[in-house]
Amino acid sequence: MKISTPTYFIRLLFTLLIISAMALGCGGRPSLTNMPAKELLDLGIKEYENRKYLNAIELFQTVVYNHPGNSVVDTAQYHLALAYLGNKDYEVAAVEFNRLALNYPSSAYFENAIFMRAVSYYEGTPKHYGLDQSELVVAIKQLEDFLIDFPESHLIADAQNYLKAANSRLAYKYYKSAVVYRHIGAYRAAKKYYQIVIDDYTNSEYTANAVFEYAEMDFSIGNYAEAHTAFENFLIIFPEHELAQEAKKKATEASFKSGLSAFNKGEMDSAKEKFESFIKEYPNDDRVSSAKKYLSLIADKQSMLSQDQHAES
Repeated sequence: MKISTPTYFIRLLFTLLIISAMALGCGGRPSLTNMPAKELLDLGIKEYENRKYLNAIELFQTVVYNHPGNSVVDTAQYHLALAYLGNKDYEVAAVEFNRLALNYPSSAYFENAIFMRAVSYYEGTPKHYGLDQSELVVAIKQLEDFLIDFPESHLIADAQNYLKAANSRLAYKYYKSAVVYRHIGAYRAAKKYYQIVIDDYTNSEYTANAVFEYAEMDFSIGNYAEAHTAFENFLIIFPEHELAQEAKKKATEASFKSGLSAFNKGEMDSAKEKFESFIKEYPNDDRVSSAKKYLSLIADKQSMLSQDQHAES
């Protein structure tokens, strides 16, 4: 079919308009490679502030890779790391913060990057204590180093707070491990983890419970002398703790039972020493009269033993 000339030109014009519209739609934003570094940076920061992290990452990467000698490249590198952090890509964020520290040690963002690298490791650690906490250990080491290397930093308070939170999370991990082992009767393993909390996380919120439960475990398996010492130590260190009254009660009972245990084993000298110590330390306890009776029995036994030895000689 033959098409008339006016109709042909109308159709051609219509086709060209469609193609032009498609071209404009596909290329609404200028090519990133042709944009100035500062313009890319400003656009990236705007996208970052609007929480459009993937867009921001693309823009910051363009600055870093296409404008390596530009004066704003360290700013772009820092914000690239922040964008990854905002997108919860913690492992990549740590790498990018570290890259700034290595490649731009004179940058105004150097100190912040060192701190934020530790934050990335902290945030990237699984929250459940039963999962791998190795990155939390890395975060703690980096935060400790930060406090030493930048004692005048405006980020000191933040670093201390993160360090306290990180140590608390690790303390909880070891404390819960101790509790689990204790409940299944694996006392040696339980003691090991309680001791880690006591020795390495002295200021954590779990230390008092670890000290008390360590002592309680010794008491439950008949290590009364050790339990008595541990409960007394608890009272010295945590006199105002909610478990203080229970610790005092347990310490008194452990002291008496340590004497009784030695007596039942026939260890009269040890029993005598322990009962005398009990009477001296807890003179108003109801069991003082019983302790005195045991001391009388011990004296009789030792007297009889002495007479038998004389008779034999």
